[in-house]
Amino acid sequence: MLIYYNYFNIIVIYTKHWGDQLNIKRLERLLLTSLLIISLCSCNNTAPKEQKAPNNTNISTDSGNNSGALAIYDKEKSIKENITAYIKKMTLEEKVGQMIMAERNYVTAQDVKTYSIGSVFAQGGSAPEENNPDGWRKMILNYKTAAKESRLSIPLLFAVDAVHGNNNMKDTVIYPHNIALGATRNGKLAGEIGGAVADELNSIGVDWTFAPCVAVSNDIRWGRAYECFSETPDLVTMMSTPFIAALQEKGIIACAKHYVADGAVEFGSGMNGLLDRGNTNISTEELKDKYISVFKDAVKAGVKSVMVSYSSVKGRKNHSERDLIEYKLKQDIGFQGVVISDYEGVEYLEGNSLYVKVVNAVNAGIDVLMEGKRWKESYKCLLEAASEKRQDINMDRIDEAVFRILRVKMDSDKFDVKGDKTNKNYDIRQNSNIKIAEQAVKESLVLLKNKKNILPLKKSAKIAVIGPASDNIGVQCGGWTKTWQGGLDIGDKKWMRGTTILDGFKEMADEGRGVIITDPAKIRDAEVVVAVLGEHPYAEGKGDEKNIGLSEGLAFSENAQTLQIAYESKKPVVVIIVSGRPRIITSELNRWDALVEAWLPGTEGRAVASVIYGDNCNFKGRLPVSWPKSSEQLPITIEKLDNNEEYNALFQYGFSLKYSN
Repeated sequence: MLIYYNYFNIIVIYTKHWGDQLNIKRLERLLLTSLLIISLCSCNNTAPKEQKAPNNTNISTDSGNNSGALAIYDKEKSIKENITAYIKKMTLEEKVGQMIMAERNYVTAQDVKTYSIGSVFAQGGSAPEENNPDGWRKMILNYKTAAKESRLSIPLLFAVDAVHGNNNMKDTVIYPHNIALGATRNGKLAGEIGGAVADELNSIGVDWTFAPCVAVSNDIRWGRAYECFSETPDLVTMMSTPFIAALQEKGIIACAKHYVADGAVEFGSGMNGLLDRGNTNISTEELKDKYISVFKDAVKAGVKSVMVSYSSVKGRKNHSERDLIEYKLKQDIGFQGVVISDYEGVEYLEGNSLYVKVVNAVNAGIDVLMEGKRWKESYKCLLEAASEKRQDINMDRIDEAVFRILRVKMDSDKFDVKGDKTNKNYDIRQNSNIKIAEQAVKESLVLLKNKKNILPLKKSAKIAVIGPASDNIGVQCGGWTKTWQGGLDIGDKKWMRGTTILDGFKEMADEGRGVIITDPAKIRDAEVVVAVLGEHPYAEGKGDEKNIGLSEGLAFSENAQTLQIAYESKKPVVVIIVSGRPRIITSELNRWDALVEAWLPGTEGRAVASVIYGDNCNFKGRLPVSWPKSSEQLPITIEKLDNNEEYNALFQYGFSLKYSN
């Protein structure tokens, strides 16, 4: 006999063992631990009655309509006691739902309620039609309200890739990418950025960011090299752990990614015969000491989630490697948080069906499946695999995953939120955040050459500022900015709000009654020519390059034209490179009087000029990666020097110059 009450979303199944008669006392015993007692009678249609929750039970709802939810969470009890209570009450369907993360374009609020979905995310470039704080708040609140109206009212987590600011939202503050932060070697500053990002995410209701990337960069040809703080694990840890702490102190769940050794893949083993999602073939000792070690440090710092890499170790995809996830990460390191797949990462595993891939990934230790179009198929595969009929995934493994998910939610106080906690008055371009971003830009600049101390420039001088990266905020921001791969300013239409490098030069000149020349036809009137060179924005996949020359591939072809104009002027030439990695410059370097690497500084480009002019500041940045002389040297890292191998870098790891006192 099956009785289904849709309003309360409760299914009570009476087995043949009970017979056709309703055993009221036995049913009461089964439901005593819940806070809804339903009076059922086999001889009439008496409606269920709701029992009020005790005073020490907190059930929050944004909509105020939560009458169908079982009141389980008790803030007076320990997290473990609360989780145990939930797991005892959860159906298999509800447990599986918590293990699914669906992309916002492919899941509705009703889906969240129906399938008990545990989390929703916005992938790179994914945003509501109204891409501003109000639009984000409205969208996120819609999902969260649906979750709270489900049977158990388990809060939903909303996640984004806020990798250098809340970068899916237009016109917000975008901070320098991680490679630039690595150049600062200022962990305190990284923490300030993490705190600022947390404030903004909290203001719109985001709970979880897939940051920071703790990959150790081994090959700058990789399109994600700029997401890495450094080629050395010590510097990665120095920068990533304060960032993690700052995020989580303000209630935002941090995510160390990508586990493990994605920065060490071999050239030629990845997509399109390049690097991304490729294979790492290193010794067990090197894997542990250089690549797993940064995750161990992140775990010590309290990181609550770890994302698995698309890549492979010794030919075996990380997403299905139980030794890496279950044993090394969870057992050996003692990670207690959530292990999440990368976006549709399970689908790249070996196997003749999605079912087999899901089984292998979850049995390897993945707790949450990040899915797009096929989230419902993955849900069904997981449900079937854990069913009594199949048992391809043990129920203990399901319960462990759910335990971890609920622990992160409770430890982040998501169960204890009453009402809408977003901040409608938060200014996404507030001055305090702009100042933090500008400080990061100033400290990240690396002075690599300064012939005859041509720098700092004089504010009263006539300076020509030319080049494709001189006046383009899209170039400054790079990938993961409003869209996955980023974008460019077109004419007067800025990709994001902010200031450009040229803006800063004009401000400096205005202060000293100097002149800024931007017309190449008038360049001979200048005392110094500043050539600002750059790259097209890019992200993973598209960003892989075989050759990283100065005017080929993703580098602007206009770089060569800019340099030619500068050379023909017969004036001293100062070069500023705006890039996500070092590029091959050996053949041109002797013709330059000064060279500054500005990395990808973000929206606050005017801060570059402050250092070029020595406006109460000096160069502080030091190279976080080795700068090669030629592409043939790649991959090149400081380890070659440490291991007594040939290390003939153009500029060594850690190299920098400063203004003389």
